[in-house]
Amino acid sequence: MKVGILTYHDTTNYGAVLQAYALQKIINSFNIECEIVDYKCDAITERYKITPFYKCKNVKKAIKAILTNKSNRILEKKFKYFNEKYQKLSPKSYYFKNIHETNEIYDKFIVGSDQVWNLDLCGKDTTYMLDFVNNNYKKNSYAASFGYQKVPDDYKHITTELLKKFNNIFVREEQGIKIVKELLDKNVQKTLDPTLLMNSIEWDKLICNTQYNIENYKKNYILLYIIAPNKEIINFAKKIAKKEKCEIIYLNHSYKNILGVKNVKGTAPEEFIEYIKNARYVITTSFHGVAFSINYKKQFFYALSSEKDNFNSRIENLVDILNLKNREIGNNFEAYSDINYNIVMKKLEEEREKSINCLKSILEKSND
Repeated sequence: MKVGILTYHDTTNYGAVLQAYALQKIINSFNIECEIVDYKCDAITERYKITPFYKCKNVKKAIKAILTNKSNRILEKKFKYFNEKYQKLSPKSYYFKNIHETNEIYDKFIVGSDQVWNLDLCGKDTTYMLDFVNNNYKKNSYAASFGYQKVPDDYKHITTELLKKFNNIFVREEQGIKIVKELLDKNVQKTLDPTLLMNSIEWDKLICNTQYNIENYKKNYILLYIIAPNKEIINFAKKIAKKEKCEIIYLNHSYKNILGVKNVKGTAPEEFIEYIKNARYVITTSFHGVAFSINYKKQFFYALSSEKDNFNSRIENLVDILNLKNREIGNNFEAYSDINYNIVMKKLEEEREKSINCLKSILEKSND
């Protein structure tokens, strides 16, 4: 059997690249041949494209490009290196016009484990709903996400028509279960993000082979990894740093630096994991920031987005499952007690086993 994974693998997003790596790694552990289909989605490519400052449409964007393009090119180079070294991609790249050719190559497709069914994000590209696959038996999802609370009316019909042809549907969030129930009147199961299917020992095998100098990370620091600068979160980090006498490392791609902390840009996927592994505390607004913090048994704190169109559900689902909702950031650092990881890891292992069994069920079913 040969399996093709379809996901957002070709980005400079830590979560996207690492979940693709993890899903492939787990499938390979079942002695099944697996490739990540090197599909080029126009909207995703455009989203991560580095625009030269002289091609920017206004002065503000030009200034932002001048401040970030150098580090973004370093980032792009490191992600390319990671994909070439650690991911097994299809030998050929595919586009909307020729993706149908993969029908002759793969016995099964698995789409996930990202916001692959968010048609706003992928520019209405229904390739991630496997519309090009000519055999419904081949259509499967693992930990797929819609990325919105409910499917917009404009997308309901096409989403319903395409998903009802799937052989297996497993989603990443509770909201996904509700959406599938509403659209298809079908009960589906929630599964863990692939990064959580691998434990810290397995992730260590990846980072121990890194070309980067891990000694640089063995310091007494708080890792601050937030999607956008936020005064309340920064002040919270500084309070902890002062009390615990820690350095703050701010891992970011932003053109805005934070005063009084170490601003770090252009970090490789392996370095991202390394920074979390060796941090004394992690403060984050990122789902994968939370996921890797849990895997490495870190004392972490998270904050949810106040934006109307947010992706809070994936963090909320994870902390709810593991009874870690109390790690949400508040004003009083002293009020937090250390996480009892004996309890957390026992629950995580239970969820991991359930999710791996769901993945196995996709791979073991025959074409009756």
